[in-house]
Amino acid sequence: MPSFQQGSREIYMTRFELEPITERIGAYVHVAAQDILNDGVPDKIMAALNTYDVLVFPEVHMTDDQFVGLSDYFGEKHDLAATQDNSETSKKGIYRIELDAGAKDKNQLDYIAGNDLWHMDGTMYNVPGKSTLLKCERPASEGGHTEFASLFAAYEALPQSRKEQIEDLRVIHCMEAIGIQLYDTPSEDDFARWNALFPATEHPLVWHQKDGRTSMLIGGTAYDIGSMEHAQGRAFLDDLLAWSTQEQFTYLHRWKKGDMVMFNNPGLLHRSHPYNAASGRIMHRTTIKGTEEIESERVAN
Repeated sequence: MPSFQQGSREIYMTRFELEPITERIGAYVHVAAQDILNDGVPDKIMAALNTYDVLVFPEVHMTDDQFVGLSDYFGEKHDLAATQDNSETSKKGIYRIELDAGAKDKNQLDYIAGNDLWHMDGTMYNVPGKSTLLKCERPASEGGHTEFASLFAAYEALPQSRKEQIEDLRVIHCMEAIGIQLYDTPSEDDFARWNALFPATEHPLVWHQKDGRTSMLIGGTAYDIGSMEHAQGRAFLDDLLAWSTQEQFTYLHRWKKGDMVMFNNPGLLHRSHPYNAASGRIMHRTTIKGTEEIESERVAN
């Protein structure tokens, strides 16, 4: 930390530097872990998040207390209803992501496996989380990278005719959309479990946000488009997903121990690259509640 003398006092200056990663998405944040909660630093982080959408703190090695402190500064955290495991880590409000080959909780297993699909966090809510923070405790020995796609950039690059075509469409989101991609022959119990965890909810496909930017509510939880036949709606959503996840809109993060990544959830899709339990990957995660409401409706069974 740089410093200078003023009279008999030594004044410390917090180093905070931003380094853009690509033209459309991402920036590296250079700041020391012990400075992360210094006066003005969290506000700079949030301003950078709203500009770059993915912030990478390379090998910053934050403690859990620093990690939770930063999360709490930004607002209330989402609870761990689907992921609570009664561990000491969980009691701090941190979700510990670790594959366990012997785990029997199907909701936990589906939740982790579903992360391999492009998705937006919190599409089960009218107000999805603002930001997810991921801290790498141990990277996978093979695989386990995390990839991000900017829906803001993807929407902005759409031809005007395509924007007009999708403007008033509404899309059904549900856990079933994820589950049927994970199971070859799901049981009735599986369908009931998915519906209890995340029942079908109708969202606008195009999401105009308060800051003037626009994203799209697509990804793994998107089942179909209400005004179209199922096959037609699926093809339409698959085409939008392929457009939005082109290399020009994406950033792939290859984890190193001590990395922390924070992302602007309402404008992004993300996914994990596959890895197995033997790879040893352990991540700590928090999610900050959002303020950006979607005009959503539950769909009758």
